[in-house]
Amino acid sequence: MLPTQTVLANEIKVDDRCTLIEAIGSANNDSSKARCETGWRDDIIILQKNITMEEELPAIKSNITIEGNGYAIFVKQRDPAFTIKYGELTIRNLRVKFRGPNRSGPTVEIRHGSITIINSKIQNCSGKFVIEESQGAVIGDDYICGYKPETVNSWFAAAPASAAPAPDPEPAYPPTCQNLPGHVASVTARYGIGSGVECRQVDGTGIGNQSVLDAGFIAAVDVWGYVEQGVELCFPQPGAVILLDASTAPRSVIPMDAYAINGTTCVALDRPGTVVLMPGQSPPREAPATTPVETVAVVEETAAVADVAVAVEQPPTGQCQVTLTGHLRHRAAPAMGDNIIGYVARGTTLTRLSSTLYWIQVEYRGLVGWIIDSPRYIAYSGDCG
Repeated sequence: MLPTQTVLANEIKVDDRCTLIEAIGSANNDSSKARCETGWRDDIIILQKNITMEEELPAIKSNITIEGNGYAIFVKQRDPAFTIKYGELTIRNLRVKFRGPNRSGPTVEIRHGSITIINSKIQNCSGKFVIEESQGAVIGDDYICGYKPETVNSWFAAAPASAAPAPDPEPAYPPTCQNLPGHVASVTARYGIGSGVECRQVDGTGIGNQSVLDAGFIAAVDVWGYVEQGVELCFPQPGAVILLDASTAPRSVIPMDAYAINGTTCVALDRPGTVVLMPGQSPPREAPATTPVETVAVVEETAAVADVAVAVEQPPTGQCQVTLTGHLRHRAAPAMGDNIIGYVARGTTLTRLSSTLYWIQVEYRGLVGWIIDSPRYIAYSGDCG
């Protein structure tokens, strides 16, 4: 007979049944909150999707590991990412991003506890850690609020045994998008250009695609970081725009639907890559009048009705095509929530694959998903019923 092994930990999955707040509550209290698995001793909370927080997370009061699986937690600007009180927190393979302009408050508060950050990054933050009789370590090469791991580790080594913020040294790298020369390009973002999106001007070496170089290019900007929030890049010159998609290796060359705003040539981005302005004709149309991207979120997904007239090519008989008059979220399922797989840029024309009462199924950039069905944000053509 083998001896019975005592289970000292449990896995708590964060999904449609169990929120991150409820999962931490289950772990803290060795109980079950809502429909979460029961916490027990040293718990592992496993993310299975991106999480957008609308309220502050509860304090960590036990031994908890958050396994991110590469997903992100989007935190409100005024809240700390984590508060630890007489507990131990390990975060692994996780992205934490603050929503809104660069924050100045504490990023993490640790009082009589510890935090271990493994292969994870924290973005759009000041780098201030409140440390009181606590320990911490950063393992891996990812930056924490723009600081190198060794810099963050030094904060814990130098922290006094009393409540005091850690030192606030200069960032390892400055914000980049606002430093682009005006004659090259300008960039705006849904949550502001300090929200984790990064930019740099590149030359032919940075482009690295011989066919593009042979065709000649006017300007090129590399964009990376938190691009999936929705980013708009405008070149001051006319021309055609392509994207060297950073999600493929080698980078795919994707023609982009450019639009004109006050004489500039603009594109909407939802993925990292190198945006290249090529010789060509000016965009044939002005973009619909909107407030700049960084001050207005992707249009609200409501079913409000309004008449919109947009000229589009007639689709083949029996097909329904939709043309967007504003950026819309592209979702994996016909429902609200954290199922966003991308953003469809305004001016895009797509073929309807199927529909429900409030949603339209479309294929965009190789991904089949759903957009809200509302005449306020969509113009219809063809056999739409």
